[in-house]
Amino acid sequence: MQGALFGAGLTLLLQGVRMMLAEIIPAFKGISDKVIPNSVPALDCPIIFPYAPNAVLIGFIVSMVTSTITLLLIGGFSLVPFIILPLTITCFFEIGTASVIANGTGGLRGAIIGSAVAGVVMIIFVAVSIPFLQTTVSDWIIIFGGNDFSIWAVITGLIGRIFGG
Repeated sequence: MQGALFGAGLTLLLQGVRMMLAEIIPAFKGISDKVIPNSVPALDCPIIFPYAPNAVLIGFIVSMVTSTITLLLIGGFSLVPFIILPLTITCFFEIGTASVIANGTGGLRGAIIGSAVAGVVMIIFVAVSIPFLQTTVSDWIIIFGGNDFSIWAVITGLIGRIFGG
């Protein structure tokens, strides 16, 4: 029953994304034609979900499992003095999108291996970036953080420390 509820929830989520894109693209096109003629709407990662919906689900599930195992290992060995939560949104949108691309280039094997590595790397990046963000948005990154935000936090934090910030 739990598997059926999970599958139904993910199906509803994917359908909701498709419906939102189907509605928002014409709306932005109408606005852009009046304000900025010949412009093209820029769309976020869910635009490629319909090309391989199974890869999105594989990427999400595999990255959630590997990131949760990584969290348990980090917590079990007391490697960091703070708690990191499973990053569900990042696993779905960031790693699910990467899984679609990995599926297109490496097939099922590429989607699984890429998602597993991304799930582990995501948690490590978040753990490394939190010390740089303790006076700003560390609570936010623990819930919504992703690889891109974590990498920039580390880079700018190191630059800030070099120049005495």
